Formats: sequence, structure tokens, C-alpha cells
Amino acid sequence: MTPPRYDDIYKQVVALLQEYAPQPGPIREETELVNDLGFDSLKVMEMLNDVEDAFDITYPLNSLSDLKTVKDFTTQILNIIETS
Repeated sequence: MTPPRYDDIYKQVVALLQEYAPQPGPIREETELVNDLGFDSLKVMEMLNDVEDAFDITYPLNSLSDLKTVKDFTTQILNIIETS
């Protein structure tokens, strides 16, 4: 099995985020989940369920406090996959 690549995970994360973003628009690495995409806590929890299913991981809720940008989120997912 090939190890996951950041770019592949990033593309999947962006696709998932676009489903939940209240306003359509470009999503980049520096896009902030709360300030730019307008996510509230309910949206984040719903999205996390889909992320966990998509990547077959368990996302630790205590990591949410470190989550600000799409890049942060992608990096955290990659780290979880690599340590699983």
C-alpha cells in the first residue's frame, strides 16, 4: 500500500469542505474554517463525521483547538493516517 500524499488528502478535504461551506467560493490552504467558510460547531462536527468515514480514521476532538486553516486540517489528517 502506498503511503498517503498530502496533495491527495488536500483534494479530498477541499471536496468535503465545499459540501459544507455555506457560501460557495475557492478553498485554499490558507482558508480559515471559521472566519472564511463560516463554519459553526455543528457544521464542524457533521463534517468531521464525513472526514472520519472518508479516511477511515478517528479524529481526536481535542485536536480541534489546533484547527484553523485547511492546511492545518489536512496536515492533522495526514498525521493521523500515518500513525494509525
